[in-house]
Amino acid sequence: MSRLPKLRQTRAELLRHIGSLEKMRRGSVVHQFHKIRRPGSQTPVFSGPYPLFTCKKNARTVARRLRDPEEVRRLEEQVENHHVFRRLCSQLVEVSEAICDEDRD
Repeated sequence: MSRLPKLRQTRAELLRHIGSLEKMRRGSVVHQFHKIRRPGSQTPVFSGPYPLFTCKKNARTVARRLRDPEEVRRLEEQVENHHVFRRLCSQLVEVSEAICDEDRD
């Protein structure tokens, strides 16, 4: 029995899911800490966390400090959408290869 109809249905679902991802962004949101020394103390103290958005542009890493909690949430969501997009694309390639293997006419 051919798996072709099920594979084509899976492919259509993946494409629908990919199509639903509107806002995505490459990069990452990290939380940076700074090591500071207090006068008269031997032990450094960490200050932070400071949210930071980083991404590659023209083969260089660009960073931007985020101050607004809403912007942090929005950028984290956009970055996560990009990760989901990449996973779905990988699954789409696998399903498409399986379709090619099944459909040998």
